[in-house]
Amino acid sequence: MFKALENFILGHGDIGEKELDKILQCFHLKQTVRNEMLCNIGQVCKHFYFINSGCLRLYEIDDKGNDITGFFALEDSIISANTSFILQKPSRDCLVSIEPSELLMIHREDFYALVNSVPQFANVYHRFMEFAFIHSQMRIYSFLGMEGIDKLKWVMEHEPKLLTRVSSKAVASYLGMTNSTLSKLRAKLLNS
Repeated sequence: MFKALENFILGHGDIGEKELDKILQCFHLKQTVRNEMLCNIGQVCKHFYFINSGCLRLYEIDDKGNDITGFFALEDSIISANTSFILQKPSRDCLVSIEPSELLMIHREDFYALVNSVPQFANVYHRFMEFAFIHSQMRIYSFLGMEGIDKLKWVMEHEPKLLTRVSSKAVASYLGMTNSTLSKLRAKLLNS
């Protein structure tokens, strides 16, 4: 159950057995069902998650009631409702398990205790924050000037698993388009 997390941490630099054990002891198993809400709008996020299996989706709901997906996380990755988790303010986002998932979760207090006491864990956190920032910037700048077809091609190239694991509606909200537009663009790509 902890082997994937152990490999994830080891992939971010050398670490001693004692430090690795200290990290692993802070994580606890959480099994989720499809569409289980891990953090809802207005809640303060208290946990960070490593995904052993499954898929989590982070999204917000705009003033018109539309979902706007910010991020998907699949196996061997980490996620939280970052702004709420860091600031301890009510979340604007929803963090939901869109598949039955096996997660390893860590409480915020334990998380920051590890960041402050185990340099290798701090490195994992810093790399995650760098990845999240770069991913967000890449999506924002790439998508601002892109036509819909180019957005779909970007996902096909950079995040192909999304198209087979996630609903078309959720992928469309990630790309900033309607589900019907996404369907038309997929058909156009298949026929070209």
